[in-house]
Amino acid sequence: MKFDEQESTALTDAGFTVADNRKAAYVETVVVIAAHDDETYWLTFSLPNDARIVCVVPRDQIAAAITETYAARRSQLQ
Repeated sequence: MKFDEQESTALTDAGFTVADNRKAAYVETVVVIAAHDDETYWLTFSLPNDARIVCVVPRDQIAAAITETYAARRSQLQ
């Protein structure tokens, strides 16, 4: 799958760098994690064009991702 021309343009306008093959886009941004309720976190991405993207993610998925990433890095250091 690739970003189509319209998607690539929108991403570029939002401050992303789109790969030449249009399969990925990159942006440096600030991400804020907020506890929304007992089951979900809200991740807020602040983009360079002052837009914000909010994703609602189950708490257990975030906790697992953080724990697994930390464990993988720790094992690489040992």
